[in-house]
Amino acid sequence: MDATDSVKPFVSTLLASAPLDVQGRDVGYWELDDDAEVAEARLQRVLAGHQRATTTLAWILEAKGERPPGRGDLRLLRDAVGRPQAVIEVLESQVVPFEHVDEHVAADVGEGDLSLHYWRSTYGAAFERQCRRLGWGASEVMPVVCLRFRLVYPRLMGA
Repeated sequence: MDATDSVKPFVSTLLASAPLDVQGRDVGYWELDDDAEVAEARLQRVLAGHQRATTTLAWILEAKGERPPGRGDLRLLRDAVGRPQAVIEVLESQVVPFEHVDEHVAADVGEGDLSLHYWRSTYGAAFERQCRRLGWGASEVMPVVCLRFRLVYPRLMGA
């Protein structure tokens, strides 16, 4: 049994009170960040409803042998020490060149001043570091996975 199979029973239990079923869905972990402080900050933005999207370098997923999550997939979010805290449902998933990530995605990522300039500066630097670790060159056309999601557990008040 792989890690994504082992998380399905846990997510099913969490979602017992929600009108969602894990049957037929890809269920796995959303690794927020290797840095515990950054991971915790992102988790708190998601829980508060300030972050409704995320982006990652497609090459990182490929290097891990993973595919980008698709619409309807569920991801379990853990806190900085690895405790499960939330479940998100992917609403939209697309892969676009870095230069085509737009201001709406940047704002929904919920970081900094919510601008595209901030996103490009911050994520461009992070993606460049990741590319160097993989032995590849970063560019304006490197493939970026853009995910929009909704928090399904715990549910936001009024959601």
